Amino acid sequence: MYSDVNIFSISEVKEFFVSEELISIDDDFIMARQSDSMNQQMLKYPCRIDAFWAVFCIKGDIRFSINLKDYDIHDNTLVINMPGNIIQYKSLNEDIDKQVDMVIFAISRDYMFDLSFDLNKVYGDVMKILKNPCFVLTEEEIVLASKYVKLIYDIISGDFIYKKECVRLLISSIFYLFSSFIRDRLKNEKSEDIKGSSRHRKMFEIFIALVSEHHLRERRLSFYADKLCITPRYLSKVVKDVSGKSAVEYIDKFVILEAQHLLRHSDLGIKEIADRLNFEDPSSFYKYFKSQVGMTPNQYRRQ
Repeated sequence: MYSDVNIFSISEVKEFFVSEELISIDDDFIMARQSDSMNQQMLKYPCRIDAFWAVFCIKGDIRFSINLKDYDIHDNTLVINMPGNIIQYKSLNEDIDKQVDMVIFAISRDYMFDLSFDLNKVYGDVMKILKNPCFVLTEEEIVLASKYVKLIYDIISGDFIYKKECVRLLISSIFYLFSSFIRDRLKNEKSEDIKGSSRHRKMFEIFIALVSEHHLRERRLSFYADKLCITPRYLSKVVKDVSGKSAVEYIDKFVILEAQHLLRHSDLGIKEIADRLNFEDPSSFYKYFKSQVGMTPNQYRRQ
């Protein structure tokens, strides 16, 4: 069985495609058309991709597992994923690889943060993506998005001095476009209770990134507060004001997700898992897991 969650960089992702299928800008952005027989090796086992990425399924039926939750993807479906999520590709039937036709995008963290993109304007939409990363696009939306994709392809394939800057602005525009699609699609749902100042939202964003990076070793709120140079009490207030949830809830969510993955996809014993997640002893891990999940680690593993 598989024990560790591989973390792939964009440069490593590029190795899974033949050159004819892929265009890229250094190790900051890739776009690949994948058809006929899909190369499953990268996502055969649960892994993480250290990048923002999206998959648009043009034709076919695919199953993706994102953070241990399965999503069935069909024609004209867009999947958006954030760095740090545990993902895995799964086929829906034995012949599925012969039918898949998709476009895959990946953007590095640094390139993403350099985009001309006002996160505050679409913060609620981003939170909705975290809850439901899959969206079926209409024919009109597909036609419009395809024009952007073709333009990006032509620019990267051409001999332009400022291609990186051109593509950066186009990607920013695509994000606004997809945010419009999402908002229109979910306008009848209860809007996310996202509040707080721009400074607090940025602090919340950094907090989530820190938890994603350090949750295997650190569950103490004081650790993350120190990283942000604020008090634990103030961090709790900021996270609560912005998201409506406590900071501890987010830390627990990351830790439990990791524990569930190790229980389901590894041969590690409970003591080894407790050690890996930096618990004092197996008993502490048992109590923590049961309080969060409602069953013991062994019960969860036997499911």
